[in-house]
Amino acid sequence: MIPENSSGEKLSSLLVSAFYLEPDGEQTYPLLVKERGGIGLNDPSQGINIIDWTLRYFPATGDMVIESETTPQTILFTLPDITEIDLTFDGNMNPFVAYVADGDAWFWWYDSDIPGTTHTNLPAGSLTPRCTLDDKREDLEGGSDIILCYVHNGGLRKRIQRERYTVEETLENPFLHPTLGLPAVLVKVGMNKKNRLQWTCDLANPIDWCGYVNYGN
Repeated sequence: MIPENSSGEKLSSLLVSAFYLEPDGEQTYPLLVKERGGIGLNDPSQGINIIDWTLRYFPATGDMVIESETTPQTILFTLPDITEIDLTFDGNMNPFVAYVADGDAWFWWYDSDIPGTTHTNLPAGSLTPRCTLDDKREDLEGGSDIILCYVHNGGLRKRIQRERYTVEETLENPFLHPTLGLPAVLVKVGMNKKNRLQWTCDLANPIDWCGYVNYGN
């Protein structure tokens, strides 16, 4: 989990990179993602690090569909014009979906105050929302948090479950590609094999790369 005194916490100045824990290390697609979770939806009885789940979005119907080897295809919700998605689970195996619909960033989550699921939008102009449960190890489940990250006004921002995702904190501003020093967007966030949260980014404007290329005559 991120330490209690984490408000405004920055990314580590010491790079501790490693391969992502599976299945986060697999190739990602805009409308298909995989995530490790428990044995069934809303069922953490055997832990939350048991089997892989797949989330797919079907543009033709607008259905957001989740499934695993123990759970047949289940529609979580239906919305049009979704262009990218991400998935994680909370400690009670409630699914949490970050997504972009018609250019706006949202997340769908279980709100115990309702109680029930709800859609919450991120500030206008937010990009590439990505989510993860920060630590799935069994002895830490009680202290784990869903971490929601995204790019807003050029900075890498986060919101966390224990604050009900109401507080936007800055991890890095501006958020720049570590090699090229150009504005970046998120590709994924997750725990790596050294038990550190890790972020993967890409260029926000790939055309900027052209300024680094010598095409010759």
